[in-house]
Amino acid sequence: MQEPRVSYHMNEKYQLEIENFIERFGKYSSARIVLYGIGRYTATLLEGLSGFHIVGLMDKDLGNVGKVMFGVPVIDKETAEREADIVIINTAETYWDVIYSRIRDIRIPVYYLNGERAQEKEDNPAVNPFRDLSYSELLSEIEKAEIVSFDFFDTLFGRSVCNPQDIFRLIEKEAGIPFLQIRHRAKKHMGENYSLDELYQQMELLEEMPHREMEAIRSREIELEKELLIPRERLLLCLKNLLEQGKDVYIISDMYLPMSFYIDVLRNEGIAVSDDHILLSSERDANKANGTLWSFYAENIVKGRRALHIGDNLQADIEKPGEYGIRAYQAPGIWDMFLHSSLKSMAPLVCSLYAAAVMGCVLERLFGNPYVFHDREGAVAIDSHFDMGYCVFGPVILTFLLWAKEQRERDDIKKLVFMARDGYFLKEDYEYLCGLLGEEKECCYIGISRQLAMAASVETRQDLLEYAAMPYTGNAGEMLEDRFEIRCAERERDWKKEDLVLAYLPDIEKNLRELRENYLNYLAEFGLDEGCAVIDIGYYGNNQKYLNKLSGKRMRGYYFNANLSEKNVNAVSQEMRACFQREEDFTGENSQVLKRQIYLESFLTAPYGMIKAVDAQGEFVCASPGGNQNHFQEKEEINRGVKAFLADYVKRFGTFRLVPDTEFIDVYYGYCFGGGMEFADEVKRGFYNDNGMMNRIESMVFY
Repeated sequence: MQEPRVSYHMNEKYQLEIENFIERFGKYSSARIVLYGIGRYTATLLEGLSGFHIVGLMDKDLGNVGKVMFGVPVIDKETAEREADIVIINTAETYWDVIYSRIRDIRIPVYYLNGERAQEKEDNPAVNPFRDLSYSELLSEIEKAEIVSFDFFDTLFGRSVCNPQDIFRLIEKEAGIPFLQIRHRAKKHMGENYSLDELYQQMELLEEMPHREMEAIRSREIELEKELLIPRERLLLCLKNLLEQGKDVYIISDMYLPMSFYIDVLRNEGIAVSDDHILLSSERDANKANGTLWSFYAENIVKGRRALHIGDNLQADIEKPGEYGIRAYQAPGIWDMFLHSSLKSMAPLVCSLYAAAVMGCVLERLFGNPYVFHDREGAVAIDSHFDMGYCVFGPVILTFLLWAKEQRERDDIKKLVFMARDGYFLKEDYEYLCGLLGEEKECCYIGISRQLAMAASVETRQDLLEYAAMPYTGNAGEMLEDRFEIRCAERERDWKKEDLVLAYLPDIEKNLRELRENYLNYLAEFGLDEGCAVIDIGYYGNNQKYLNKLSGKRMRGYYFNANLSEKNVNAVSQEMRACFQREEDFTGENSQVLKRQIYLESFLTAPYGMIKAVDAQGEFVCASPGGNQNHFQEKEEINRGVKAFLADYVKRFGTFRLVPDTEFIDVYYGYCFGGGMEFADEVKRGFYNDNGMMNRIESMVFY
């Protein structure tokens, strides 16, 4: 291994970037300029722009607004409109379109780094660049080759984040130092093919940080890179098989991480590759992007043999090796597949660390197979109940439960009360999540339904008549049976509802007294008091109201969505909070979760029908099971996917205590059901809508 090369001078490549910027934007030297980007491009550029008026920086993470980076304040879009004349997107070209999508409505001109005015590209949904790629064709190409090489990052392994910079943001959050700025300041003094050791030595010298502290951060970066690697199983299996067959196989990577990193990661996957078969840009002082590493590989290793390289990057992995007589076959990276999928409109919205973490898990599940788009366009297909749970409901359930945990800590709540039937899986998932996080939190599951709560709250004849007057779309006889357990004579079934109730009033009052007594005895077992908070999907808070009335307490309510307007008397008389709606959106009318709540309601059910009563022994008396119960095994498989998502998220990101980005998850959920995903018939047929208090009618949700 070469000795570390430490430099205090600007790298020639970065100097050229400064010269290009001056040439392209010199005419704007007197303008007030905002640079979008707080990464390496900005760190190396600012030093050479003494003749320009840079008034601010912008970044996707609004949490950085107000900070000062590289001596320049980070500002939001509104401030840029007010205090600047132009915005220049100062990042690698890969991110230009995504960034412009974030700020396309800004009221000042936006330019790309190449000097062109930014504009939205015309979308051509008819062409997916990956549809002609297939695993079988890859194997056919491998058969023709005498020597095969693989790219490492985004090919053999993905990262469970959306951008490599996200790893640095996680380190910054964990270490509590401006790690991104420190790292980028050091990079501008590094050569093109620097190593991690060289970079950290430069950081230590520039920042005058203790060696022990810097070494600890370096070790953490390597550790985190390993923790967030996601094996792409098909390609790793292909690599293993080639090695077992005795094929000459190499790993070729433009990366600064040490050789030991690659050896360790591959060994953990049961793959043994010697270090002389791993070519790294930092080791050879050459790279794939400019062809120097391919030149070395072709002249010193391939030596005229039939060679095939497998990688994700169209320029560095596919086009460049061809210049040196090396055939290539693309294995698209996870992020590139995302950008060509039916979910691509979500890409500009992945701004917060929480969004990057959640989508990192989801995208790995969707696009871990690089050839999932073979012979089809970019529609994201959900073909299994497990994937429905992992990719669709998992992010929503995780976000709500983390949010509820925050509310609980804020309010010093000792017990969360999950209510039937929505709480059946929610309680299970909450306990599972707390176990993963190493936290023990008290909670309970209470049998309840709106019908049961209202019936048990009947104390006067006026209460009874109000309860009976609740809308019911069946005939009066069915209503009497469903709500009061009274089976009337056939000739009476078509009577008016009011007349029928009065005719059977003594029996109805007797049944309701028994129901109320049994239910009050049942509730007494749970120790409900002001130290409890109820959990519900939403929306008006009636179950919370009736539980408070029956228990004589004032419990709070935590909801997916809730009507918090003054028109909802419950919101005035009790404390209710909602997860998936903005503070100013009192009714939640703009929430995607609320608009598509029917899917959540169908999934978050129990193996029994609506709870109509609790008997003297504390057992539930339920309505007949419906379509959701008949497909309950599928609901359990969906929840298995939800729990797998929770486990992956906590394993990868649990220690960082990221703030749940409820707005992002709300929009994501809307995209899932708003055309961003296609659901297989096998998945769709198990979703039903029922409302046992109002009628006996069921309907299929997707049809």
